[in-house]
Amino acid sequence: MKTATVTQFRANMKEQLKKLEDDKDILILSGPKNRNFVVLTLEQYNAMEETNYLLSTPANTTRLMEAIAQDQRGEYVEMDNPKPAGVRVPKKKVGVVAKKSGEGRVNRKKK
Repeated sequence: MKTATVTQFRANMKEQLKKLEDDKDILILSGPKNRNFVVLTLEQYNAMEETNYLLSTPANTTRLMEAIAQDQRGEYVEMDNPKPAGVRVPKKKVGVVAKKSGEGRVNRKKK
């Protein structure tokens, strides 16, 4: 995480934004009268919002933590029907095919 003043940021905004994007970093700007700001890419913001959503309920948090633990142990299941029993999925939803990935992510492909 980097820091700068609003004046410093304004002086070389293009370079600062390019560096944030390249480094996948966040910039904290301090302004006058304790008016502070956070600058980050839309991709980073969307990732944070998705994480907040996924962790928004205790039940979902528990499921995700267990899935991460299973992935780290090398346990995974390939699913023919990605819809768990009793779960209603809208018709235009993306299907999920669970496969082992090296980074704890679920590979997704459209049906």
